[in-house]
Amino acid sequence: MKMVPAKSFFFEGGKRAVLLLHGFTGNTVDIRELGRYLNDKNYTCLGPLYEGHGDTPERLVATNARQWWSTVEDGFQSLKEKGYEEIAVIGLSLGGVFAIKAAHTYPVKGLVSMCAPVKPKSAEDLGRHVSSFTKRYKKILRTPPEQIEEEWEKLKPQSDEAVKSLQTVIEEVGGHLSEISCPVLVVQSGKDHSANRESAQIIYDEVSTHNKSLIWYENSPHLVTRGPDKGKLHEDVLKFLEGLEWSD
Repeated sequence: MKMVPAKSFFFEGGKRAVLLLHGFTGNTVDIRELGRYLNDKNYTCLGPLYEGHGDTPERLVATNARQWWSTVEDGFQSLKEKGYEEIAVIGLSLGGVFAIKAAHTYPVKGLVSMCAPVKPKSAEDLGRHVSSFTKRYKKILRTPPEQIEEEWEKLKPQSDEAVKSLQTVIEEVGGHLSEISCPVLVVQSGKDHSANRESAQIIYDEVSTHNKSLIWYENSPHLVTRGPDKGKLHEDVLKFLEGLEWSD
């Protein structure tokens, strides 16, 4: 069986632009439906695919957070080059971390952080994401269980380097929260990892803007964009964006 790699998406709409960022080991499918919803409301939406993501585990572990962040920067600059002067950033999980980083690096109209970790996480915890992704991927390819374990053991040393780079960017971003002055919406699912749930409150408390809100989706898993509350999430994100001071 051949897997079809995920791709970046660009949904052209009005002058208001949104950069949508997916999570670690995930891909643009996780944010595409939100992008379509916002595009239907006349927002231009770009969802870049990070280097090494949306493809094989072998490609994923050969990349690092510096390369993933470079994809985010390229996406932001791409919108600028297309003539979009006002850009909001929305990110899920690692995408939320990068959205925060974008908000203290560039002038953005607003920031939506969804289930983003800013509290330091252990290498073992983050490594489980790579392990789970690898084993799911190999299982879809109908790889025998014993071969899956053998291939994972070969990939693990390289995945450790990717995880270390991820730890570094999470810690870095956590130290810049007080520099965030744009409007902020913090989204958090109730069935997420405890460190992420704690991170939501940290983000809300430490960003310097007074225009901020924290919304919980108690019945949703970590991938809140694909959970049972996604309809309400779409509406809440749209309401936040509509409340920003766009020039048009």
